[in-house]
Amino acid sequence: MEEKDNNAQQTALLSASRTGGRKVVVETKTTFNFTKANIKNLKYQGKNKAPDKRFDSGCNGLCLFVFPSGIKTFYAVVNKMMWNKKKQRNEKNAVYQKLFLYNPDAKDQGLKAARSKVAAKIKEILAPRSKVKNQKTFGELAKNFMESGMDNYRLADKTEKHEYKQSTIDKYKKLIRTYLLIKPHKTLMTTSQKEKFNVIANRLCAVINYKDVVSNKPLKDFALQEITDWHIEVVQHRLRTTKTTANDVIKMISVIFSWAKKNKRFTGNNPCSSIIKFPERKIKSKLIDDDVDKIMNHCKGKAFDYEPFFLCFVALGLLIGKRIVEILGLRWKQPYNQKDIEECSGWLEPNWKKTKYLYLRDTKNRKPERVFIDDEGVAFITRLEAARFTDTNSWSIKSPFLFPQYRAAIEGKHKHATQNSFRKRLIKLNAKLGLTIQFKDEKTGKTKQRLGYQLKLGRKTFGSKIAEKYGLEIASRKLNHSSTKVTKDHYVVPVDTQLEIENVYQKKIKKEDRIKGVIVNKKEVK
Repeated sequence: MEEKDNNAQQTALLSASRTGGRKVVVETKTTFNFTKANIKNLKYQGKNKAPDKRFDSGCNGLCLFVFPSGIKTFYAVVNKMMWNKKKQRNEKNAVYQKLFLYNPDAKDQGLKAARSKVAAKIKEILAPRSKVKNQKTFGELAKNFMESGMDNYRLADKTEKHEYKQSTIDKYKKLIRTYLLIKPHKTLMTTSQKEKFNVIANRLCAVINYKDVVSNKPLKDFALQEITDWHIEVVQHRLRTTKTTANDVIKMISVIFSWAKKNKRFTGNNPCSSIIKFPERKIKSKLIDDDVDKIMNHCKGKAFDYEPFFLCFVALGLLIGKRIVEILGLRWKQPYNQKDIEECSGWLEPNWKKTKYLYLRDTKNRKPERVFIDDEGVAFITRLEAARFTDTNSWSIKSPFLFPQYRAAIEGKHKHATQNSFRKRLIKLNAKLGLTIQFKDEKTGKTKQRLGYQLKLGRKTFGSKIAEKYGLEIASRKLNHSSTKVTKDHYVVPVDTQLEIENVYQKKIKKEDRIKGVIVNKKEVK
C-alpha cells in the first residue's frame, strides 16, 4: 500500500515539474465549463471505442466528442420531438450535428468559434424537415443505383430484356466510386494509384469559375432539384483533359437519372439530355504483315513448350479474332450447372477437332455465337491440350478452362486467367520481337507507327485482314458486329470505291471510239 502511495506521489511530482510546479487537473465530469486548458487535458474515458461525450455548462447545446485516438470534435446537440415507431408516440430525442474538429491553434476551430456557431446549428436542426426530406443529393442517388440499380434489366433494352454483364457492372461501379462519389475504388492501392486518384479528386473538388458562376463543390453534394445542365457541363469541363473519360462519366450520370425516373425516385428532367459529348478520336490500328509473321512463327516454335497458355492465347487472338474476355473464359467442355455456365464465356463444341467450332454463350451484343476455328487454330488448341499433361503444367489438368489462373489452380479453385495474368509475358514478347504497330490517326488522316503489341490488336488485325481480303460485310459478320458501321469506324478497312461512278448518262459506244479513257463523240457526215 505504501509503495502505491509513493508511486502516486512521484507521478504527481513529475507532472508538477513538467508544468512549472502547477498541478495538472484532468476533468472527469460529463458537464463542466469548457476552457482551453481543461479541454487540452481531457482524457478519453468511454467504452468500446464509442466517443466520450462532454457538455459545456457555459454554452447551451455545445458538446465535445473525445475519441480513443485523442481527437476532439465539437458537436451541437438539442432535444427534438421525434416519432418513435416502436412505441407509436412522439418523444424527445437528442440530435447531434458535427461542427468541426477542435484545433486550439486555429481561430475558426477553437472554443470561441464553436460557441458562436452553436445557436445557428441548433436552429438548423429544429427547422421543419418537410421540404428537406425530399432534398436527396446526387451522391445518395448514385449509391442507391450502385447498390440496387444493376440487379434488374438494362435500361437500354427495348425489344428484349437482358441483365447487366459483370464486366459492365464492374466498369459502372468504378466510374461511380472514382468520379461521382470521389472515393478510391480499391481498398489497397499502390503509391502511383494513390497519386492518380488524388489528381482526379482535386480536379473534381477544386473551386472553379465556369460561365461566370463559381462552382465550389462536387456534383455528389448537390440536391437533385438543384442540378441543371450547367452542373453537368461543370463536370465535363473539369474532366476536359481526358475526353473519353469525361464522356463515360456524363453517360453514367445520365444512366443514373434515367434509372431514377423509371423507378419514380426522381420526377424532374434528365439534365444530361441536352449535353453534347466531346468528339472521340477513333484510332484504327493493326499489326503490319511482317509483325504478324514474327508473332505466329514465335508461337509455333520451341517457345510454345515453355509458355503454352500465353502463346496459344496470342495465336487464337490473331486466328479467330474474338474479344479478349471471350477467349480467356473458354472451357474444354460444356458445363451443366448454371453457376459454371455464368462463370465462363463459352466452350469447345463436342468433337471440336473435326467440327472445328466453339460456342460463345453471351457476346457483347447479348446473343450466342458459333465461332469457326481454322486449321491453325485447331492445331494450337490440340498442342495446348497435350502441354497440360507435362510435369511443368500438371497444375492445370484439373481446371476446366483452356487458360486457367495459376494461383487459383494451386489453391484448388477453378478460375480463368485475366489480362493481368499475361502482363509480364506480353512485355517480354514486345522486347524480344521488337514489334511495330501501324495505326491511322482519324484527326490527321496519317498512318503512323509505334512500338508495342497489345492483346486487343489481335482482334483489330484479324478484322482488318478479313475486310481487306473478303470485304467489309464478311468482316463485320466474323467480328459479330451489330452493323458494318461499327467495323468501318473502328477497323482499318479498304476505301470504298463502289460509289466512284463516271459518265452515268453516257450511252454505250464502240471500243474503237474510246481513246485512253476519253470519250470522243463522232457525228455522221451526210
